[in-house]
Amino acid sequence: MYLSYNPLESNLFPKCPSKYVTGYDCPGCGSQRAFHSVLNGEWRKAFDYNALLFLLIPYGLLVGIFEWFPSLRGHSFRRILINMYTILTVFSIVVVFTIVRNL
Repeated sequence: MYLSYNPLESNLFPKCPSKYVTGYDCPGCGSQRAFHSVLNGEWRKAFDYNALLFLLIPYGLLVGIFEWFPSLRGHSFRRILINMYTILTVFSIVVVFTIVRNL
């Protein structure tokens, strides 16, 4: 559906409740449009809609891979990906991103 229908022009996709209530963009605002743009090969447009996705999607995929496969749970790279400092860093990036995009 995201390949064929643009979330900006279609009522098939949900609108952001945070944006609706507060008027401010949440960290995920623009994600549907960005996903549509990536599927259509419009990488620059996708980055403009939500640059944070280009950091969080690879991070989330890596965490998922290391969590999904039991043989990787003891890997040293997993300890770098999933620890208090990395999670606080990612959280801080999300907070700063949200503040900056709403200035």
